[in-house]
Amino acid sequence: MSPLVSTVDDDIPPVTSNRSDPVPQTRNDAHLWASMISPLKAAGVEDAETLARVLVAVVRREQTPGAAHFGPGEEIPSDVVAVSDLDGDVWERQATDRTSGQRDHWRMRDHDPDEHDSAAAGVYVTPSLLTAYGPVTAMHPQ
Repeated sequence: MSPLVSTVDDDIPPVTSNRSDPVPQTRNDAHLWASMISPLKAAGVEDAETLARVLVAVVRREQTPGAAHFGPGEEIPSDVVAVSDLDGDVWERQATDRTSGQRDHWRMRDHDPDEHDSAAAGVYVTPSLLTAYGPVTAMHPQ
């Protein structure tokens, strides 16, 4: 098996939020992403971390073809108002109005400084979100 190929462990439960209101379950692919970086660097890939994020998006598309997944270099459609990132954290779009200058701005829901790095408390434009925390998967309201 190639070092870039991984299988999903169905015994690992999806990540859930600690919020009191119902939140769709999200997926944590941080281990898969991390396991791709060293082989990519060994192969001479300069931006191995970003390419690994793109590859995780491809894996997600193959494993859950009915869901909408977005990786670095892609756009998130304006009708998507919440996404879950690489390790299952939820990000919310700051404006849904297509004419708003903030329609491509995202903020992490339930940022916890004890659990997340301080940079995650900020607002990210779509390309930066996908490069730093992607790939993301669209979340649909329940």
